[in-house]
Amino acid sequence: MPHRLTAPDPVALLALVPELVGFVPHDSLVLVALCGDVSRGTFRVNLPTGDADPGLFAATLVGLVCRVPGADTILPIVYADAPAAHRAFAPLFSGLRRAASAAGFRVLDGLFVAADGWGGEGRQPRPAQELEEALRLRRLDPDAAPVAPAPHEEAALPRVERAQVVATAEAFARLRSEGEPPDPLWFARYSATWAPDEAGPVQAALAASMLSRPWARDVVLITWAWGSEAGLRALRFEERHRRGAPTADGSVVQAMSGSRVLGRPSATRIRHGIRLLRQVAARMPSPERAPALAALAWLSWALGRSSVAWAYVGQARASDPQHRFAELVEIMLDRGMLPEWAFDDPARVGR
Repeated sequence: MPHRLTAPDPVALLALVPELVGFVPHDSLVLVALCGDVSRGTFRVNLPTGDADPGLFAATLVGLVCRVPGADTILPIVYADAPAAHRAFAPLFSGLRRAASAAGFRVLDGLFVAADGWGGEGRQPRPAQELEEALRLRRLDPDAAPVAPAPHEEAALPRVERAQVVATAEAFARLRSEGEPPDPLWFARYSATWAPDEAGPVQAALAASMLSRPWARDVVLITWAWGSEAGLRALRFEERHRRGAPTADGSVVQAMSGSRVLGRPSATRIRHGIRLLRQVAARMPSPERAPALAALAWLSWALGRSSVAWAYVGQARASDPQHRFAELVEIMLDRGMLPEWAFDDPARVGR
């Protein structure tokens, strides 16, 4: 939701950033999109590599801010884990300023946080201890918003006993040998009633079997995100596609690509799916985890959590470098794509 930035000085402002991002950034560029002194959205991306086109990089980020309702000002903040000379950030700030100015945005003086200090654009760094103390005091404030672990830590799968993995693998092999899976629409409805932490080997194997078939996976994800009516449309689309018949209804593909064509998805159902699939992925043998991990990446992306989605994509690609759905999600992330509903009025987010 909107967050009024009432920090009296830069160090107090920097102490608020982890709450805006959702976690403590590392080696990142953070852009806070503002309307006056009210934050309307926050973007975090990895710092550009040496071979990145600085103009294209800046234009892409400003293009995202252009989609934030009411935003008129940008605050850029650089986070560098290594010691860094403050002047090293000048080209990045300059590129953002040019791109933002061309788009009609006001740009506040940039801030930076590095291993050897923090400071403002064009200024000498101040001691890192000042910021560390401000962050510590902010975490003691009862009104402070929660801060999640770093994305790679949040995406780490829960630990399960080896016996659970073996039992799940055996159940998965039996299900695969039976040929076609059950109706994916039925499964999506049925699995929505499960308690994720209580999913056993058979339930995990059934979910993994569904996700290992692209046509069934899409029906499940659409149903979880948009409900049974949308799931039925997805099932009819997939059935026609598998028969080679014309597929006039393109809403399924558009929705999976982030279009608002089916409306805003249910954040509650998506979060339930994430909790369930984390258990499923953890119970599958490593070589068979890619379908569940790729689905976790898409669900995280659908919540606007691209950093966590990147972490799941990395795990999926490590499990199966050729997994097509993981590759598709990776392409969307690499292009800076976000779902259209991520840019809705912040007061509506999470409905």
